Amino acid sequence: MQFSGEELAAVMKMAIAMVGADGRSDEREMEVITIELTRFGASPGQMLALNRAAQNMDFHKAIEIISNFDDERKKYVASYMAVIMIADGEIDDKELALWQLVTLLCRLPEMDIHQAVDNMNSL
Repeated sequence: MQFSGEELAAVMKMAIAMVGADGRSDEREMEVITIELTRFGASPGQMLALNRAAQNMDFHKAIEIISNFDDERKKYVASYMAVIMIADGEIDDKELALWQLVTLLCRLPEMDIHQAVDNMNSL
């Protein structure tokens, strides 16, 4: 699976939003983000640059970019957000609402938590 720098920043925008959705920044949620960026081959410097790009990206721009992904990458985004959501062992109502909203706005495939985890484990 390939992403351009801008596409990866859009995914990061959603990941960062998910981490902050419950009002707490949990180390385990941040670890999921770091692990995924490492899996994509990002160096620490690239991770910092992607984080800056994601922070500076308008939420609507991120929605627009992700909406144009192919089905495989949309499935990845939905699964990735769910794995971040459950990383701290709790599913906050605000996290669930964000996941459902992004799914709707980006036309991501609907899935449950178990399907999302299975999808991420199969990558």
